[in-house]
Amino acid sequence: MSIIEPPDITFTLRHRFIHSPQAVRALTRLREVHGDSRRTGASNGLLIQGPSGVGKSTLIKEYIRSLEEAEGIDPEKRTVLFVEMPSSPTKKNLAAAMLAELKDPYAEARGHSAEVKFARVVLLLKNLGVEVVVLDESQHLVDYRRNGAYEAADWIKSLMNETSITFVLVGLKRTEGLLLANEQLRRRFSATVDYDRFTITQKTSAKFAMLLEAIAGELPVEAICFTAPEMVNRFYLASYGLIDYLIKIVDRAVWLVQHRNLAGINLPVLAEAFEDEVWSKATEERNPFGPNFDFKPLVRHREPFEEFDVIAS
Repeated sequence: MSIIEPPDITFTLRHRFIHSPQAVRALTRLREVHGDSRRTGASNGLLIQGPSGVGKSTLIKEYIRSLEEAEGIDPEKRTVLFVEMPSSPTKKNLAAAMLAELKDPYAEARGHSAEVKFARVVLLLKNLGVEVVVLDESQHLVDYRRNGAYEAADWIKSLMNETSITFVLVGLKRTEGLLLANEQLRRRFSATVDYDRFTITQKTSAKFAMLLEAIAGELPVEAICFTAPEMVNRFYLASYGLIDYLIKIVDRAVWLVQHRNLAGINLPVLAEAFEDEVWSKATEERNPFGPNFDFKPLVRHREPFEEFDVIAS
């Protein structure tokens, strides 16, 4: 496991990409699907699904960075187009969102029909050499249960028919429901990556420990051993296996050490960081870094991860 850091930046784990096993697997699959489109000249689809906070969007940014590093930046070309799905998607506002990301001055033109916007999207994608279109927050296609959402899904299918581009749907787990309800989309997005939170089992605890080891190796301050069995459990319960929460806690702990001139990161510093970034009302018994923590998951009523798996599904 390794971490890539862009040069000359202020320390924060937000600017480091952690090559965890699941991240490497997802990147590899994305490269393969993109490579298939390049090789065959046919449009391909990939679904990346998982809960919020696991780093799906960060994964896409790293793929874009790696492409730019390998192939250089061409000001006349836009290899990857990243678009956030409208919360109430229709074929017209989805086209407008894509046109806006393509810097089309007529993206919001009200006089343009959905068909005109579609034609402009196709033209700009080809002219700019776009090879990958990423549609983030794609679960909105499932959540917005109206005809417009179904039309938007069909619009994506039509766009794939008109181009030789790789389309990547990124969203929560329920995004897969869109494919189950649309056989033609299911065929086009048969490649799926489950990008889930880390879990602690006999088989998977080593992967989470590797993640903590990689993070500890990048810290600019001294710290207690992150990979001791008890600390692995504390970090897991504090973050629920979600990288976003883990980064918030560690970033805050580093800040506290640096700004108070402390000797290093210890349990009291981590306990304060947890209260600052995750749960301000945590008691000593329910703060994963507190001396009296009961080592039970924070999934009770009004605790940070209450019904998280239900909401994120």
